Amino acid sequence: MTWRHYLQIKTRTPAFLWRMAIGILLAGVAMGIGVDMATPAPPPVEPPGDEQVVDEPFAVDQPSLEQLAEEARWLDLWMAIPAEMFAGWRHWGMTAIAILTGACWTAFLMQAIQIRSRSDYRAWTPLIGLGLGVLSIWPTLFLIYWQQWRWGLAPSEELRDGMRYFLLGVGLREELAKFVCFLPLLPVLVRRRDELAALITAGCVGVGFAMEENVGYIAQTAGVNTLGRLLSAAPLHMSMTALVGLAAYRACVWPRQCLPQLVAIFVVIAVAHGMYDAVIVIPELADFSLAASLILIGVIYQFFRELRSLAAVRRDPISLTANFLFCVCTVAAATFVYVSSLAGWQLAMDALMLGVITQAIMVYLFLREMPETMVSV
Repeated sequence: MTWRHYLQIKTRTPAFLWRMAIGILLAGVAMGIGVDMATPAPPPVEPPGDEQVVDEPFAVDQPSLEQLAEEARWLDLWMAIPAEMFAGWRHWGMTAIAILTGACWTAFLMQAIQIRSRSDYRAWTPLIGLGLGVLSIWPTLFLIYWQQWRWGLAPSEELRDGMRYFLLGVGLREELAKFVCFLPLLPVLVRRRDELAALITAGCVGVGFAMEENVGYIAQTAGVNTLGRLLSAAPLHMSMTALVGLAAYRACVWPRQCLPQLVAIFVVIAVAHGMYDAVIVIPELADFSLAASLILIGVIYQFFRELRSLAAVRRDPISLTANFLFCVCTVAAATFVYVSSLAGWQLAMDALMLGVITQAIMVYLFLREMPETMVSV
């Protein structure tokens, strides 16, 4: 039996896959507890209030982004944003988690795109998409200040102002920025008539965005509960951007039939994105916080359905199911270890519990929808 044949059989055996997944998670829990015990207890810190704790990457004599926006120096603001972005990567722990998360989801997408040869363009479009996704934070940050000073959009826990901020602000600008950064690759995909590559390449743009956004979770806030969203950021952005990108591809190939669908899908995704954040942040919507998980699950489910319909049946040495489970469990385990080092393993367990439950549902949806499935209900 060759190693290729061995892997083909082993990585399609349910017992092996479950042992692998459980082993990775248990190793993460053990490492998290060990890191917690080895880390000196931090001094007590007052819970963060409404003000965010933001690192200032600029020199004392250099204006902040807020000041540039207040003075309407938009070109200077645009040119100053990259320094702000790169400064966030000084947080080595968050940077490592962001890179690991991006690498895991990229590995899954690189297999899902089904590269056919070493010279296949499918081998480089996802990687370029990943880089464009990181860069999409640039226009996103610019739009944050533009919308604040031009449209009067600012974070608020009040229902009316908060909904306006999350729908017209967060959801619209982030999805628009990712979509615009995906557009340079769209002509290549349309010329090749490749729906699968359009879906996966756009998904990589979303993963790149999530990598940079994850770094911002630590740079912008001291709240431990925010870290629970680290598990959902990559699959959420991946799925949302992938669906919009696929709709854009279809609108280019079949404009008469699919252009209205592109508009509708973009609006639905932007609204779903805004609502996802709104029900988490706005106190009056606390009773509907479960809707955030439902939105995440619904979007990911649609992504898996599209992937299943577009992917050809192949028998790779390592199954896509094994790749997916390894990536999801590794990200969950590594995030638990990191949060344990910050807040202790008990608080880490509490902070990540909802994210882990959502991840479990996502795994079920994948196993149900994709080929070589292990579930049928």
